[in-house]
Amino acid sequence: MKTIFGCLIALLVLSFSALAIAPNQPPLSASSASAIASNENTPNIILIVADDLGLYDLGAYGNPVIETPRLDSMANAGIRFTRAYAAAPICSPSRAATQTGLHPARIGMTEHIRGNPPTNPCWPLIPPKNMQRLAYAYRTLGEAMQDNGYSTIYVGKWHLGGGDYRPPNHGYDISYAAGGQGLPSSFFPPYFNGNPYPELNTIAGADDYLADALTTLAIEALPDDNTSPFFLDLNYYAPHVPIQGPPDLVDKYETLLGNDPDTLPRPQYAAMVEAIDRQVGRLVDTLSARDLLDNTVILFTSDHGALTVEEVPAFAAHTPPTTSGPLREGKGYLFEGGLQVPLIAYAPGRYTTMVDDNLNVNTDYFSTITSLGNGLETSLDGQPIPSLTGMPAVERELYFHFPHYSPQRGRPAGVLINQDYKLIEWYSNVDSVSLYELATDPGELNDLSTERIAETAALRQQLEAWRQSVGARYMTENDNYDPENCDD
Repeated sequence: MKTIFGCLIALLVLSFSALAIAPNQPPLSASSASAIASNENTPNIILIVADDLGLYDLGAYGNPVIETPRLDSMANAGIRFTRAYAAAPICSPSRAATQTGLHPARIGMTEHIRGNPPTNPCWPLIPPKNMQRLAYAYRTLGEAMQDNGYSTIYVGKWHLGGGDYRPPNHGYDISYAAGGQGLPSSFFPPYFNGNPYPELNTIAGADDYLADALTTLAIEALPDDNTSPFFLDLNYYAPHVPIQGPPDLVDKYETLLGNDPDTLPRPQYAAMVEAIDRQVGRLVDTLSARDLLDNTVILFTSDHGALTVEEVPAFAAHTPPTTSGPLREGKGYLFEGGLQVPLIAYAPGRYTTMVDDNLNVNTDYFSTITSLGNGLETSLDGQPIPSLTGMPAVERELYFHFPHYSPQRGRPAGVLINQDYKLIEWYSNVDSVSLYELATDPGELNDLSTERIAETAALRQQLEAWRQSVGARYMTENDNYDPENCDD
């Protein structure tokens, strides 16, 4: 498969750092300089989450094709994180981690909400049952920020339960276009079958592209006065399938890239990503016009890595839509392409421009955002991000538990990442483990598990102890496993 990344990777290596640093400002590391400037005001906070956006889909992270000038400028003037992770390689568990600060394994939501699929005879192990909604027992960002005196707003993809389990019952004063749906039927009106969100037609423009409509809803939900702070959680459904971009941007990228399915990114996908960039810029411009920008912290990220395989037939058009650049695999996989995400923090006058290469994960957002709101609440599985909160940096490990066969054909496994190694313990009917040194092998090509036996054994024990501590649900043997009739 030929890709634009493959052709230009040498250029990216030379230019990668320059893309993220403002002119005439040297890069800083979070361990060597404080990012916090004095700001006595309680800030407004905006968390923007894209759906299926890969680490290397933005110009600020080295994409040579997709134009994302507004996000790039935010990265250049703020903090660009290079080791940000999602707690799961698929949406619902990752989003639950963001809302609660708890690991998906702790709350029993380790798969995306789609019911519990029947056991496949080609699976040697049976996945555990998955929670189908975010229970009221778990305190959310919305509830914490409400209690901290914030107006709370949720717009866009939720996918943590419909009906009584939507955002209004999890601490959000205003909720638009958010419920049990994991994806739209189309990014053009009427968007969702059955018209579950009439506000998309009554408040937003009836002919808008979905990202445009969601941004309109977010802007309309902002408080009219500047006297009380707000927390806005804006979640785009793009660039998830169906892969459909705005026509003007599709034309632009078809002219630039052609329409060869082996050339990635695909024009429709590139158009979707640039559409998000446009709308983030529109939101920033609105904040500036209302004199809100100087006292607002904006965080931009994704729920997990990019889709890099062909989708099921109903959504196969324009897939695979992109690559993970130098990383291995993507959405649905526990390799770096499925877990690493972009994270940009932008707050004019508040943060020093820097590149932060310390580990963080989206379970950290709960304590980070509550800390920014001057009401720090800790969570069992997250830490306040030091460069955003001024908290001291500490050495840490990240853990992952994904006991499922993903729709993207990813395999179940557990993962431990520390400063030196990444261990993957594959859940299988045979003993299988992999060990990588990410600093020298970001593409996870060189398995060291048979060379560094002592390190591998110690990390496996550490991972198992963590699983037990969070009450992780284990897979069980499949008595009907029939490998003779399976493709792999």
